[in-house]
Amino acid sequence: MVRGGPGRTPRILTVPTANGLLSFSNMDLHNAKTLFVYRAWELDLITRSMAYLKQEGLVGKPGRDVLVDVGANLGMICIAMLKLGHFREAIAIEPDPRNFALLKRNIEQNGLEGRIRALPFAVSDDSADVEFELSETNFGDHRVRARRAPGAAQLGEERRAVVSVPARPLDELLRQAGADLGSIGLVWIDIQGHEGQLFRGARDTLSHGAPLLTEFWPYGIRRSGLDRDTYAEIVRSRFAGFVIVDAATGRTEARDADAIAALFDAYPRPEQNLELIFLPRVG
Repeated sequence: MVRGGPGRTPRILTVPTANGLLSFSNMDLHNAKTLFVYRAWELDLITRSMAYLKQEGLVGKPGRDVLVDVGANLGMICIAMLKLGHFREAIAIEPDPRNFALLKRNIEQNGLEGRIRALPFAVSDDSADVEFELSETNFGDHRVRARRAPGAAQLGEERRAVVSVPARPLDELLRQAGADLGSIGLVWIDIQGHEGQLFRGARDTLSHGAPLLTEFWPYGIRRSGLDRDTYAEIVRSRFAGFVIVDAATGRTEARDADAIAALFDAYPRPEQNLELIFLPRVG
């Protein structure tokens, strides 16, 4: 990707994509490389998920026109969602300083400064500074490092460089941003296994009934410090159920919240993950 990757000369590349006009680093050989080669990011997932949510009457309600994009990275999702007309405004939350600078740049060069608010935080269950481990080759795989993660690292995480970033609960961040929780139509989450902690710190947000779309990655959840049973109990206490979304085929499968523990056993390998829509308990 224009001679990118570790050991090469860092460059910022800017290309028109189906998600918007996006700038990214040639050091990122995953998200950015996909954007450079294919000029699109997760459009099938956006299309399939929004079609299902609209069909079920879960989005598109009057006054529910704000997207919350947690782990916004470069802004690929929130910018595309607004350009495609799915939402009127967005709140984009991204903790990595390099990604955040590019997120701000991408918002501006797509003319969305007045419609997307960018917040430089990690989202967790407590207000504190956290250790944030950085991937050299995949700038979408930076992660909050757990103080005590169960099991041994299998993907080389222990060798990563670490920076300190501020973390806040989602409820606190949205209050400080002046967001009307009743206007949130969807929460889109991509935070590499730290979702259970986000759920713990989002009680007020979830009580207003907005669905959440998130990656489900059993290995990443365990690396975040949560075991299967703890994560399953968080899900059962916060959500009425979930929907498995297969972006490639358009297949969707609804399940009760109690079924979440079984997915850990169904996806045991470190690289296995899938996309879920969680349906909150209201009130």
